[in-house]
Amino acid sequence: MFLLLAKRYLINVSQEKFIFMDLKKRFIKIGESVVDLEKRLMWKHTDTMNDLKKWVNFQDSADYARELREKKFSGFDDWRLPTKEEMESIYDVSLSNTDRFDKEIHISDCFASGGGFTMIAGMVSGRFRTWVFDIREGTFEQPEGLWTITAAARAVRTIGEDESYSTKD
Repeated sequence: MFLLLAKRYLINVSQEKFIFMDLKKRFIKIGESVVDLEKRLMWKHTDTMNDLKKWVNFQDSADYARELREKKFSGFDDWRLPTKEEMESIYDVSLSNTDRFDKEIHISDCFASGGGFTMIAGMVSGRFRTWVFDIREGTFEQPEGLWTITAAARAVRTIGEDESYSTKD
């Protein structure tokens, strides 16, 4: 649970203790990954546009995440495509980065510049559909076919309870 107050997040870390987190300090780059301290997610620093230099469809995206699992990227084997909510969580209009076409995208500058301006989510449960999120505009689209999508994919994993990451104030 959090409240947005003048670009500072109030995060409930226990029933009795609250801490403030500056939006720009919410994301920290660790090696080739970006940690979201609020959502307890670890994102790959780059996306498929950075890594493969092309747009991908859903199957290419799923293969990308699978390859990261198999290679144990950054020491972890639980990389996957994000959910709709996870994609939306890294977007904030006050954040600024640039995509492959030097246009502004609204994600932390901890992520590599030069990537795609859209992101593909994992499969919608119980349906043969997915979501595509535009990180220039903050909008969603649900394309008709998984193989006709042309977007970028960014892998994510949930940080385990035994892992801890922090940033200095």
